[in-house]
Amino acid sequence: MHQTAIIASSVPDIFVEGGPLKREEVKIEAIKEEPKKHGKTHLELKSTKHSHIHLFDAFCENPPNIKLAEKLEHEEVLLFLRKHFVTNFPWMIKTLVFALIPFLVYFLSTIGFLPLDLLPLEYIVLITLAYYFLIAEYIFTSYLTWFYNISLVTTERILDLDFSSIVFENVAATKLTLVEDVTYDRVGVIRSFFDYGDVIVQTAGTQNEFDFLAVPHPERVIKIINSLTGLHR
Repeated sequence: MHQTAIIASSVPDIFVEGGPLKREEVKIEAIKEEPKKHGKTHLELKSTKHSHIHLFDAFCENPPNIKLAEKLEHEEVLLFLRKHFVTNFPWMIKTLVFALIPFLVYFLSTIGFLPLDLLPLEYIVLITLAYYFLIAEYIFTSYLTWFYNISLVTTERILDLDFSSIVFENVAATKLTLVEDVTYDRVGVIRSFFDYGDVIVQTAGTQNEFDFLAVPHPERVIKIINSLTGLHR
């Protein structure tokens, strides 16, 4: 059965309570225990240290402070994913180029290439301020789009949250029991160097495919999902 879930959030640290904390390494062990009162095999996580999510993190195992608005019984979040931070570089480079354009225009005007002297100074100031306001809006929107597009793997489900245009949000979820196959694609020198790729989860639900695009450590992601689906079958 396909389910829908919503993440309880607050700006700016929508998934982290108490603000950014220091990240430490986490060792996770999946232990198969005797069936408990709820009649299911329970997956227990043991970690030598706690892990914390920062504003620029894209991969976190066993995140401690994520809250689900519609949490299932005995459900724990095991994996938090965003696109690798390096995927932000293209829009960052564009921003830098566009931010330098007014300086180029000013230089061309000083050598007589552009007749800016014909415009009143007030107009030039207003146009420049409006231009940099648009750049700031582009930065804000681009970062929020990256920040809010996340995927979660829990002991019960896989959730995919797609956020765009600030006000639009799409949330999809599927139970681990419906997962049929998990593969990944990591092609290219940059992806290999930074160790990120696309993870594709095939399911038997109404949504046939879940795509975790450009997530860090795709092999590790597949290993965790496979261990969970193995325990649930």
